[in-house]
Amino acid sequence: MPESAKIFISSAAEDHLTQLREGIHTELKTMEHNPQMYEKDFGPWPPQELVENCLEHVLRCDIFLLFVSQKAGNYDSRYNATITHCEFQKAHQNNKYIIVFVEDYIYNLFWNDLRFTIAEMVESYKKEHNMEPDTYRDIAEAAWNKHPETSKSIDSYVWGFLYDIYKKGYYLEQISLGVDTVKIIKKYFSDLFRQGSKYLAFQKDIDEQIAEGPIYRKHAEFTSKMISYLQDGEIQKPKMFLEYLQRFLKKGTVYYKPGTVFEKILGEYESCSGSTLYKKNGTQLQLVAASGMASEDNEFYSIDDSSSFVVKAFKTSKPELFYSEEKRQFYLSLKSGNYVICFHYPVDSLWNEENVQRFKVDIMRDIMETEPALYRDFAIQLLGGIK
Repeated sequence: MPESAKIFISSAAEDHLTQLREGIHTELKTMEHNPQMYEKDFGPWPPQELVENCLEHVLRCDIFLLFVSQKAGNYDSRYNATITHCEFQKAHQNNKYIIVFVEDYIYNLFWNDLRFTIAEMVESYKKEHNMEPDTYRDIAEAAWNKHPETSKSIDSYVWGFLYDIYKKGYYLEQISLGVDTVKIIKKYFSDLFRQGSKYLAFQKDIDEQIAEGPIYRKHAEFTSKMISYLQDGEIQKPKMFLEYLQRFLKKGTVYYKPGTVFEKILGEYESCSGSTLYKKNGTQLQLVAASGMASEDNEFYSIDDSSSFVVKAFKTSKPELFYSEEKRQFYLSLKSGNYVICFHYPVDSLWNEENVQRFKVDIMRDIMETEPALYRDFAIQLLGGIK
């Protein structure tokens, strides 16, 4: 079922904006949108609750319409900003679609003159204090006081507010209250629909990429950190290399016939408890490092030791899974170049030697193909390319 767009209408309380706000609210309703305007669709509230409740409604909106004229609105010392400014900042922080309309004579004063004056004063402030000002309020007041057209009918805060909007990269749409402003807004919504229609065909792909975004960012941080352990084609800190990798190898569930009507859980394995890294040196595989709960007792294996799963993994050159019923652990061993790395996964009591052998393919699939495989596979490839 279609859902109406929630459109927040924001401005300072000014008498000459009342008719404009009402007209826009009515027109948006006619267009089957869901306008949100203070004291019409929500509020009023006690002064101590006003800002927080307005910001909550901004958070729920899809589009934020802001109208700026000569008044700044109520100032809240807790935020060091006006309520209207707080509403804009909330919309900006939460990536709302923001459209800013500025009354024409206010726009002309700011765009053709005051924005340059304020910019110069901001630069002077930065040189003097080695930092950006927390607010443009005092600078805007000073700029307006020395302006030849200064007037008490226009709040100086307005110029600092507009400068903040401008610096954040938003387009300022000049409007005249004597023309059909609603018609201009309709054009904006038509253009917004035009832009949105381009992406509707790719909505599924876009949603998937958005969902996967955090995973890719995490993986980018991981790869950068892992590479930092290498120098001149060698691992300089092998133990730290293993310990960092181990953090990303989380627990999982093993399924039988996943994705079918016969799917069932076979058992679980815990997060990687330790790992060992061996390197071929002549006729031996020598221990390079161990992490976590993994023992360093086996310092080397003969390349002819057929009882060692480390040696077996090296000779077969493919992932090998082994199980110790005594220690209740899976051992996943993988060869890469001259190295063999072995990961230790504690398991629950449902597993025994018979089940492991019977469902070995399922275990390997669910360990090898889950999200942690992104990190493990990168480490394996990295090892294959070093000395």
